[in-house]
Amino acid sequence: MLLMTPGPVAVDERVIRAMNRPAIAHYHPEYFEVFNETTEMLKSIFGTSGDVIILPGSGRVGMEASIVSIADPGDRILCIVSGTFGRWFVQIAERAKCEVKILEGKWGGAINPEEVEKILKEEEFKAVTVVHSETSTGARNPIETIGRICKGHDVLCIVDAISSVGCMHLDMGKMNIDLCVSASQKGIGGIVGLALVGVSERAYKVMEEKKEICQSFALDLRRWRDQFFGHDYPRPYPVIPSTHLVYALDEACKLIVEEGLENRLSRCCKAAQAVRKAIRALGLELFPEEEIASDSLTAVKPPEGISESDIVRTMREKYDVMVGGSVFELKGKLFRISHMGVQASMNYLIPTLAALERTLVDLGYKVEFGRGVGTLIEGI
Repeated sequence: MLLMTPGPVAVDERVIRAMNRPAIAHYHPEYFEVFNETTEMLKSIFGTSGDVIILPGSGRVGMEASIVSIADPGDRILCIVSGTFGRWFVQIAERAKCEVKILEGKWGGAINPEEVEKILKEEEFKAVTVVHSETSTGARNPIETIGRICKGHDVLCIVDAISSVGCMHLDMGKMNIDLCVSASQKGIGGIVGLALVGVSERAYKVMEEKKEICQSFALDLRRWRDQFFGHDYPRPYPVIPSTHLVYALDEACKLIVEEGLENRLSRCCKAAQAVRKAIRALGLELFPEEEIASDSLTAVKPPEGISESDIVRTMREKYDVMVGGSVFELKGKLFRISHMGVQASMNYLIPTLAALERTLVDLGYKVEFGRGVGTLIEGI
């Protein structure tokens, strides 16, 4: 089965082999060396001089940690929502007893930064949350501009970069991002099971000034600086991540470093452009407008009269290629092809486009065989 979903993504064989070693205690000096090496590489990938914290769980664990670590009950949070995953920040902040204001944009569109500026001029907030690459729609938001606006109003900028870190340009320092959430199983190319959170000094300062102790013992990000980072061995983990998943993450980060981060980002960008050209060559319509489309994945509207679920099922069951379907409010409106990490290559994209062509013909849609694949090859 060729895995072309936007998370979990297909992984390099080296990442799988990295886990094939005997069990080790998380407090063994040898493991601490690997953990330290991994966090240093992550700092480079996130573009931060601050900490990158590794937590057990998926990206939404990192989202929750970022909110509960900075917020007191009653704090005002502005949540930008232009897709399914932006809405998760709303639910997390409400559970933390924050007062939430929603700035809703077009689903499949990007938020207008002027709207953010206007709200922050008129009202006070502790933080703004926004999704960089909205995996549910295939669109991206203007993070750099939003980060600059947040800094200008002395408001924390919290970014869901779960499907953008490692395959789209992101620099926490230059983009004024205070809390940057990602996960191991997407653009970085690791195995599902780890949440990653980059933390700025400004975010730590806000944590220090909290009126109440963090409601979560395991997800309190401040404890990592106070108990772990900068301390000599032995040192206690605030919460213990899986040793073998960290081995896999370490190898995935090494692959990025060896390729060069800019080369990795360029490869994903070229793959994204080529896939979109191939989709258009087949007469299909992209879900988001192309100028705001994510480099992580391509979202495609199914042809009229053909269901998204039939396309996804036929590609999986008949041609052994698994692409992503649509989720929640967007159910039935699109299917999604990922091009993160190893997926952004001929070995993965050619059989995916070939399977899509055959699937469309099977479902009664006229396609000139080879048209999409040929366009893809020309683009890459």
